[in-house]
Amino acid sequence: MLHFPTTDRDFEEALRFLSDKMPDAKDLPKPTLLHSVRVGVYLYNHGYESTICVAGLLHDLVEDSEVTVKDIAKEFGRDVADIVKANTKNEELPEDIRYDELMKACIQSGENASIVKAADIIDNLTTYRKMQSELGMQNMLRFGSTLLKLRPQEYNDRIFVELEDLLTNN
Repeated sequence: MLHFPTTDRDFEEALRFLSDKMPDAKDLPKPTLLHSVRVGVYLYNHGYESTICVAGLLHDLVEDSEVTVKDIAKEFGRDVADIVKANTKNEELPEDIRYDELMKACIQSGENASIVKAADIIDNLTTYRKMQSELGMQNMLRFGSTLLKLRPQEYNDRIFVELEDLLTNN
């Protein structure tokens, strides 16, 4: 009998949850379900632990659906919920500071939340480049630069090097 790693089971469970809960994205500028899947798969394929991979899949779910952080904690645990919460924009803040505050929240939450945010930015930057969206690319370059600038030196995961290389070569 085959025994799959916990990451595989957790990842598949989160993927089913995401697919079930994410609304149709026809009115949004990019396919949100596909973006969330790409972020999660990127983290999974790069060997990150289950908590990070699952949070990567679910990172936009609170923003884009009726799912709450509490729902995520109930289904996937407090660690995943905390990462998702840190990666969720505070819509009550003025738009001109919302994204900088989001980067700060990820940094303050810890390296795992910052890793998910870096994967999110990498995917968005790649997507906006394909879409030839100058505004989208400019925003992602700014968000990525802010994340890297705020990141403590002890956050030295390889994803930050990849993000820095991507920002430098754009």
